[in-house]
Amino acid sequence: MPHTFDPQDKRQNAPSFHELWQPVETVFVDMPPLEARGNKPLQLNFEHQLKSLVFYHLEEHTSGRHLLQVL
Repeated sequence: MPHTFDPQDKRQNAPSFHELWQPVETVFVDMPPLEARGNKPLQLNFEHQLKSLVFYHLEEHTSGRHLLQVL
């Protein structure tokens, strides 16, 4: 069931990055690493991409460019 936020409720507890990332860490043990299809090596692995996606949604950035400036 989706979690909804009430703007009038002052007791909102947004989950922290660590709380959202903890279940993912257990899955990464069995996950094979990403491999580049071309000659150029990957600059970000899947873990970095997923962390930036979680961070993007937690911090509510306005664009990908804004996220990269923060990182």
